[in-house]
Amino acid sequence: MKAKPEILAFLCNWCSYAGADLAGTSRISYPTNVRSVRVMCSGRVEPSFILNAFMNGIDGVLVSGCHPGDCHYISGNLKAEKNVKSTQKILKLLGLGSERLRLEWISASEGQKFADVITDFTAKLKRLGPNPLKAKSKEKEVPAKRAPISEIIEKTNIRLCLECGKCSSSCPITRLNPDFSPRMTVKRVLTEAEGVSVNDEGIWACLTCGLCQERCPSNVQYVDFVRACREEARLMGITGNCSHKDVLLDLQRIMANPKTKQKRLSWLPKDAKVSETGDILYFVGCLPYFDVIFKDIKVKSLETAKSVVRILNKVGIEPVLLKNERCCGHDLYFTGDIESFEKLAKMNVAAIREAKAKKVITSCAECYRTLKLDYPKIVGDLGFEVIHISEFLADIIEKEQLEFPEVFKDKKVVYHDPCRLGRHMGVYDPPRSVIKNIPETDLLEMERSRENSLCCGVSSWLNCGKVSKQIQLDRLQEAKATGAEWLITACPKCQIHLKCAMDGELPFKRSKVNVKVYDLPVLVEKALDKKHSRKE
Repeated sequence: MKAKPEILAFLCNWCSYAGADLAGTSRISYPTNVRSVRVMCSGRVEPSFILNAFMNGIDGVLVSGCHPGDCHYISGNLKAEKNVKSTQKILKLLGLGSERLRLEWISASEGQKFADVITDFTAKLKRLGPNPLKAKSKEKEVPAKRAPISEIIEKTNIRLCLECGKCSSSCPITRLNPDFSPRMTVKRVLTEAEGVSVNDEGIWACLTCGLCQERCPSNVQYVDFVRACREEARLMGITGNCSHKDVLLDLQRIMANPKTKQKRLSWLPKDAKVSETGDILYFVGCLPYFDVIFKDIKVKSLETAKSVVRILNKVGIEPVLLKNERCCGHDLYFTGDIESFEKLAKMNVAAIREAKAKKVITSCAECYRTLKLDYPKIVGDLGFEVIHISEFLADIIEKEQLEFPEVFKDKKVVYHDPCRLGRHMGVYDPPRSVIKNIPETDLLEMERSRENSLCCGVSSWLNCGKVSKQIQLDRLQEAKATGAEWLITACPKCQIHLKCAMDGELPFKRSKVNVKVYDLPVLVEKALDKKHSRKE
């Protein structure tokens, strides 16, 4: 590295910043390549702040706070330690390296230590080389073209709205928040001035679950309408409130950079058989990252990926896994970042084609919708088939290529229809067919199922608040009321959101919603395992 590496230092207001100030007033020599950001507490430095710094080309990030036991907010430095450790794991997966992020405890009297840390960190970053995401030169951004609101109106049929109110009476959000109404959002866009669409809170509160669209007698394409309005809003600098401080969307934008070279296959079981090229490719999605980000609620998304690979191996398939597979971009697409989405679409399709895959299997409902429905809008004919794991499993079970030993004992399960797999793509029967073919497994149905299924409460990581939690708890209570022991999903995000709802303090007895949540491939693998405990 010829130029000095750029370091961004998040310094605790009470100790570390004072230590840095002491180094300056004491004229202690250290490299001048550090930009200091004064924060109230090192525990306030979210992973998204750090990822955003790397996304914008910073070579290294230092997080520094009070020594353990000296934190003015009691446990801020413990939170900082936790955030840094999880972010280091993410950086390792992204291929940037955990060494670019450093945590140090520096007191107000340790000016020399601050200088020594910066000097040592600078030397290490020089050996690592520049951040690969660093832009060589600032290119002039070409302003994106705005789709006029009139064009959005015509394409999505919202002029055909009869104001019958079926959308609002069906909407899970309206039932809990009467101030939100799909019908009134449409009416405001149609009757008020140009630009109201991007400032309307309803555009960002919507779950895009498609339930209103399912029941609309006029074929108003409300999901596409909301998505298009968000795209227009983003071009005007207006965005929604992303949960988890934007960390998940920042991850996707980093992956949209062609310079990103991930190291994301360390989860593969040692006995797994995979290929670099072949007819069948398994698109893993963001499961490796979910396990890190949602560790607190004991999410084990990678168990789904492991189960898929083991099942494929069992039927003689050695699937292709992409070493540098990127997020499908679903969340960027549905939050209006079409530019980053297009980059992801083109890179993923190019990688799949290079792997010579004829069939792509996804275990994520959102990946399924995105690859099958949205990618062709960007790249044209894909040149390969996209199927959900439930469709693949139903097919091989029907052909008697997969047989189950009798391992369960009167196991009662209930299936939750993900919005993207069900209403968006019309896949209802394959998951149920798979479950029904597992011996001694009783498939129950919730009151709201198939096209009437209740959403898991969050879409594209937007607006995870009180209303979302209530929707999730309602769904869990509905599942529990069936008498089922296990709730089966076919989308990792549904699993995350439903587990998250059970993690915090509940307004009623936990027994009312306490149900084990498993993804469909995990259920199938358990059923294939002869050693599986009947007591589980």
